[in-house]
Amino acid sequence: MQACISVSQCACHFIHTREKKIRKGVPQLNERLQRITEKMRQGKPVVGVFVLFADSSVSEIVGYSGCDFVWIDSEHGMMDRREIYHHVLAAQSAGACAFVRVPGVEYYQIKNTLDMGPDGIIFPFVNTPEIARQAVEACTYPADGGKRGIGPLRAIRYGLDNEPDYLRKAKDEVWKIFQIESMEAVEHLDEIAAVPGYQSLFVGPADLGMSMTDVPPQDKPELIAQVQRRTARLAAENGKFCGSCAGPTKASCMELVERGVQWMTIAQDARIVSAYLSDAVRNINS
Repeated sequence: MQACISVSQCACHFIHTREKKIRKGVPQLNERLQRITEKMRQGKPVVGVFVLFADSSVSEIVGYSGCDFVWIDSEHGMMDRREIYHHVLAAQSAGACAFVRVPGVEYYQIKNTLDMGPDGIIFPFVNTPEIARQAVEACTYPADGGKRGIGPLRAIRYGLDNEPDYLRKAKDEVWKIFQIESMEAVEHLDEIAAVPGYQSLFVGPADLGMSMTDVPPQDKPELIAQVQRRTARLAAENGKFCGSCAGPTKASCMELVERGVQWMTIAQDARIVSAYLSDAVRNINS
């Protein structure tokens, strides 16, 4: 319990430091990111949903339902670039942050998504500090040491915003989120957490559990919980946030909050539909 309190205190200190910097003239986060950081400061869980369906109305529904973010999944999801773009529009128009999970860290695959103006980019399987640095470089312009190509479109409201101003502050405009979802990543966790330029770590329990090939199934939940606590502590010590996956209940979310996790997915669109319908049909036929 003491470890959880320490993580929470570190995270709050980080958020207060950010607020002081904002008052000194550092560019302010957009209102969606401001809203979720305020909830984190208050110790409230920030929740969202995995979206894999191509139809962007799903992201709009997630936003209207009151979720704080939409996890637009272009790693496993059934969507092309245009559909990702429409998901970003739908999520943000409904008041939710649009976080896009990309397939990898290759900068030439990511720049198009960045130019759509999402609130965050999620990188899967960040197993080493080298991969973490590649991810940051892919989201960063050459002036700041990165490889991002210049061509922002919706990110500068189609030219209505001043492009040179955007280029100067772009590295802080989009959250860069590293997924910790293998034992290899756990082995390198201290180094990954210390890489500059990202905003959050995220523990992926499903793939992390799959990577525990020599661990009996009954022992995996506690080991995953330990990784969540450690990741949250390291994130806070480095001035970052921590996310993971919860169930669709308050108890499940608060259990993660006690481990130091601040934001979490609570469901997946396909499973919401299939679970609701199968329960309904089973009840009708019983």
